[in-house]
Amino acid sequence: MSTDTNWKIARNEGVVRAFLKGWDNRDIEACMALVTDDMCYLNQPLEAIRGKANVRKMLASIFAPAKRVEFKLLNVFGHGNKVITERLDQWDWDGSGTWQTLLPVCGMFELTEDGKIYEWREYYDNEQWSKNGGPSLVLE
Repeated sequence: MSTDTNWKIARNEGVVRAFLKGWDNRDIEACMALVTDDMCYLNQPLEAIRGKANVRKMLASIFAPAKRVEFKLLNVFGHGNKVITERLDQWDWDGSGTWQTLLPVCGMFELTEDGKIYEWREYYDNEQWSKNGGPSLVLE
């Protein structure tokens, strides 16, 4: 692998780590600074959310009820402009300091040549999310 390719993969992995850290901090602005205006966010098997404004609205609806969030990265690896994460997403909905939702997730991020996220696809058990306090992921 060339030095240019290694540098790009490392940069892209760093962008994704920073994006996920924005979730830990419930910082919408930090997350939105790392995505394109025409970003696509897809929670399988739900309908895709398109456009930065709509993604911002969805994130706000998820952040609002959360008292604490931690995306525990188990594995992160990149290839070209793609980064895959294996995570355990942890959610404290009631402020008790305990995690009410522990959600295994695999995420696929696709980035532009200049390192902005333009597509984000999440794979997880939506029923587990809903039954353990997760808010609706349908954009209204």
